[in-house]
Amino acid sequence: MSVYLASYDLLHHKEMADYERLIAELRKLGAQKALFSDWVLRNDATSQQLREHLRQFMHADDRLLVAEISTTNWASWKLLIDINKV
Repeated sequence: MSVYLASYDLLHHKEMADYERLIAELRKLGAQKALFSDWVLRNDATSQQLREHLRQFMHADDRLLVAEISTTNWASWKLLIDINKV
């Protein structure tokens, strides 16, 4: 199982209620919020599969990055969570 970072720009600020679906789906997948728009999760899917799945819960104009996090080559400062415990 790999660790992934899912990061997004939600461009429809006036419609934030729409993003409750995205946040609920991230939580359903076991993701934890690391920064305001960055979530970390463990999953068996590929980055591309996770990207396509999460796009269903976003507006077409929004931006999304899903990247696998190497368990040995990353650094952080003052995250909201401990990535090692995800």
